[in-house]
Amino acid sequence: MLTKIKSSINFRINRLGLNREIEAARICQFWEEVIKKRFNQEASEKSKAIRFKNQILTVAVLSSAWALEFQYNQQKIIKEINKKIGKTAVNRINFEL
Repeated sequence: MLTKIKSSINFRINRLGLNREIEAARICQFWEEVIKKRFNQEASEKSKAIRFKNQILTVAVLSSAWALEFQYNQQKIIKEINKKIGKTAVNRINFEL
């Protein structure tokens, strides 16, 4: 019975086209987790993933100093986010002040 419900939910999600939105939300959530792990709580409070589209994650940051720090570590952050999502989803991160 539970398998039927799960497959029914997955079918509806795919049919409605929500799978991209769900993946985008998960990637934005993974940003915070990765930043807390790689840096600290303060760093995660100074940034927020705001959008994921066309393999580009857009992150709002409070200062150019944080943007530079994240930019310097961008490839490592991308690798960790992709590892959490289980595929190559993020190719680039854009930072907005």
